Amino acid sequence: MPKAAAKPRIYASDNMAERQSRILKAARELLSDGEANLTINRLCQRADVAARTVYRAFGDREGVIQAVIAEHMEAIMSFLAVAPLKGDIESVFREYDWITAELFRGAAFARVIVGFYFSQNPRPQALVSLRSVAYHRITAWMHYAAEQGYLSPALDRDRIALHQVDTEYVQFNKWAAGQIAGDRVADELKANFLMTAIIASHGPERERLTDLLADAHARLGASALVAE
Repeated sequence: MPKAAAKPRIYASDNMAERQSRILKAARELLSDGEANLTINRLCQRADVAARTVYRAFGDREGVIQAVIAEHMEAIMSFLAVAPLKGDIESVFREYDWITAELFRGAAFARVIVGFYFSQNPRPQALVSLRSVAYHRITAWMHYAAEQGYLSPALDRDRIALHQVDTEYVQFNKWAAGQIAGDRVADELKANFLMTAIIASHGPERERLTDLLADAHARLGASALVAE
């Protein structure tokens, strides 16, 4: 299981902690209009801090983005923890519906998150944070499936989980690139999860999941590649 992501430096000074909070708030506001909107100069102006304060607290611009994303992921995890995922596939589907609604509420910021995941030199700490929500979802399902007796025991659960996380971000990346229309995102995410779940399960439940995937494919129609 991924280790917890390292957090921004926390200073004993209340004044520094308050400045750090302002920096994160300002960075989130700037990133809500796209990553290109975040420069150190703009960030300093918006947060009313000196550049040295930003560098001291976060190291560099990428460190600021990483901290904002980590804060965002922690907020999602906290929200979802209020009504913990039961692990059954229907609960997973409801969570995807909520995640999709959140995606559209902050589309520009969501694209920043997706772009950060696929950056050429992603920081390990950032990847842990980025994977946290999706990783928790698939591991909750596998735990439930194991309890119900339909999880294939010979498979490496961590490999399955990381595969699912990566393929989920591929769906988000397709959306960000305009290859998946907004009204198809939730179904694409569900179909993607079902493909992982089918591989990892056996028995009558695998057949049920396959039927659900067939229904999802029928709703989605031909893929863009086939349509061309």
